[in-house]
Amino acid sequence: MKKQNIQNSDYLKREKNFLSTITSEETFQVIIGNDGSNIRLLWQDEYYMEAYLNTCETPIRLCKVDTVVFLKWMKESNVETDYTIHPVFGQASPKLTPKELSKKIIDQMESDGDFYDTLRANNLL
Repeated sequence: MKKQNIQNSDYLKREKNFLSTITSEETFQVIIGNDGSNIRLLWQDEYYMEAYLNTCETPIRLCKVDTVVFLKWMKESNVETDYTIHPVFGQASPKLTPKELSKKIIDQMESDGDFYDTLRANNLL
């Protein structure tokens, strides 16, 4: 699916694209945005993040992390925060708890089959 089509698609398509991208061997990373609120904004690549940042007037700190490192951080962190996947400015996106988000990512990784040993070695199963 072309990037602009994903950007303009409904939330479920954006979520599906996000999960498949951050768990693919070619990408295997998550971009995390922190706007100072208790909700972290998540993107799978710079194109989508940039589209959001260009329309948002709130300063956002960004970092890019390996997907497994992100899962471990969510599991070990005591920070009360929710997450929103691939936000599009002006559209509502569901908020996910760390447990809900971890489950979605791990389910996607397990369905691939290649990541079972990685998840097990990092105590994520």
